[in-house]
Amino acid sequence: MWTEDEQRALALLRKFRTDPVLLINTLLTKKPHSGQVEWLRNSVQPINTLVPGNRWGKSTVIAMKHISKCVTKHGPMYLTKEEWIRAEYETISVAMSADQALIVYREARRLCQSKVMKPLVRSFRESPFPHIIFQNGAIMHCRSAHDDGKYIDGHEYRYLSIDEAGWISNLKHLMNGVIIMRLAGGGEIDLIGTPKGYNDLYFYYTRGQRGVPGYYSQRGSIFDNPFLPAEDIKMRDALLASADPRVRRQVLEGEFIDSQGLAFSRAQLDQAFDPALPSKQKFRPEHRYVVGWDLARLGDYTVGCVLDITNKPWQLVHFERLNKVAWEEIYARIEKVRDEYHIREPYIDSTGPGGDVIEEELYKRGIGVVGHKSSSKAAKVDLINELQNALDENRRAVGMYEEIDESGLVTEQPLLEAPGEGDWGWLRMPPHVALLDEMGIYSFDDKDLMTDCVYGLALAVHAAYETESVQAPVYGGLYG
Repeated sequence: MWTEDEQRALALLRKFRTDPVLLINTLLTKKPHSGQVEWLRNSVQPINTLVPGNRWGKSTVIAMKHISKCVTKHGPMYLTKEEWIRAEYETISVAMSADQALIVYREARRLCQSKVMKPLVRSFRESPFPHIIFQNGAIMHCRSAHDDGKYIDGHEYRYLSIDEAGWISNLKHLMNGVIIMRLAGGGEIDLIGTPKGYNDLYFYYTRGQRGVPGYYSQRGSIFDNPFLPAEDIKMRDALLASADPRVRRQVLEGEFIDSQGLAFSRAQLDQAFDPALPSKQKFRPEHRYVVGWDLARLGDYTVGCVLDITNKPWQLVHFERLNKVAWEEIYARIEKVRDEYHIREPYIDSTGPGGDVIEEELYKRGIGVVGHKSSSKAAKVDLINELQNALDENRRAVGMYEEIDESGLVTEQPLLEAPGEGDWGWLRMPPHVALLDEMGIYSFDDKDLMTDCVYGLALAVHAAYETESVQAPVYGGLYG
């Protein structure tokens, strides 16, 4: 049974479970700033990504969230005091190195020094690994991701955070092979770190940005942190004044910057992907449709993209991706989608020695197709340039800005309309995860990349241009 004092404590505990900010403001030595408050209250999805600029306070907010989880044993519901005390509850803060993991541990220890918090902690220990044991039995661990996460494996955690996730080159492998398997039911994973280009961290960040269920993403700027001395901000700003403006935005404002060689810019993707669009739209008799199919080669996927080209911008109304299915099933899917959207001739990728055979097999089944060969590098570039053109159609320059290269040379560059400024671009798509992931990292040197979704979409765009008798520019303009 709960005593009267325990009942009051239980009521407060319930409030803390639903509002970590209330717990932090009540118990800890430091209060969160507005950006940290936003993160603490909204990062409740299975996978959350935070990309702050330098000195935003990421180590502090990581420590705050771990403490709040451990103090309340957040997640499971307990019927009795004994159940709550006996229940095993562990969290872990992971970093690329042991030194980085120690930073979060020491920040958590510092935050726990308030008069009201001290009685809730049993002990602080730095060996064999840094960890904090709370009076309710909960444990906060801090460990390195070194050696493919061998120091993480073998445990179950209610909450996992990965600090400086942008520096972990094998983040996807670590997530799929270790981290996700270590998450106890109903828990959360947080990926936190300043952006380092379009790497694995960007892969997870874009999912939250584009409204994929189960993901949440947030950026943070150095200017969000009111506890940082103004002279500190001015000093960093001055040091970066002569750097590439994109690098400045990355370091200070937590922005992912375009990397050399990527075919599609962040602005193009932000304009094209619309989370409000349904994943599939039904056929409408008064509308016109085209479809592009990139067909499986060995271990590849077969991808089909249907565009409604009745009005501009064109809309992706049907998307499917098949793996390891028989050719008969692929032929049947091409026929079914053709009939469903009343498409006269699907466009297919007929690259390779089997391309003509595929066309012949489809014709035998009464399926007329337009075969497109993109076996040469020039043909691939032509196809991708058409897709780039569709993403940029009617985009206007709204001014100029100065760019400084590594040698200090200043050049003027056109400032183009940003996403949401004007209705530029002839393509709008719902955020299909496979498609947005491939487009986010696609480069012309695509030897080791998954490209099925990109080429399926590019073929559909090619079909749209040809159906409208519009000759898309191939070289020149922004991409010459």
